[in-house]
Amino acid sequence: MATNPKSTTRVVITGASGVGKTTLVELLAPLLSIPVIPELARQMCLDAGYDKIGSIPDQEGFKKQVLDRQIEEENRLGNFVSDRSAIDCWALWQRWNQNSAMTYDTEHVYNKARSQAETYTHVIYVPPMFPPVDDGFRWTEADYQKQMDRIIRMTLYDWNLWDKTLTITDKDNNARVKEVLAWME
Repeated sequence: MATNPKSTTRVVITGASGVGKTTLVELLAPLLSIPVIPELARQMCLDAGYDKIGSIPDQEGFKKQVLDRQIEEENRLGNFVSDRSAIDCWALWQRWNQNSAMTYDTEHVYNKARSQAETYTHVIYVPPMFPPVDDGFRWTEADYQKQMDRIIRMTLYDWNLWDKTLTITDKDNNARVKEVLAWME
């Protein structure tokens, strides 16, 4: 499937840790013929010399940098399929900054992420269907995965994104690709 060069295609894959977002992006990218935005937070963390995001001393600052970088990449490319999005940036901000971040910081991050999410043409939400695999980088506790999933679903609802969201229903990677392609046509 090739995209129409006259239309904008801004596809984001969202969901909790370990649900298969990266695998889905890797399988979709060659079929969609549009650039990929990889998971930026992981690379930014490694580039800063940290093996885990939790090791970064300025967590709030890092989360803001990730959101800014995500928006910068999305705007630079125009058309893309992205492994994470402004939706994920906001969900992570909520999860880790509950009652600790200054209100104006939270409102700024919320407004920036929400404004960017309005530019997405396709949102693919991947719900948890199996336990996440520990890769030494991300949180893999089942309760954490449930918390993040709930925040992402609430964000999709709050931002009125359900009308342009596909909820993946299959565990099999090839079936997931078929779901996405059929929905996008």
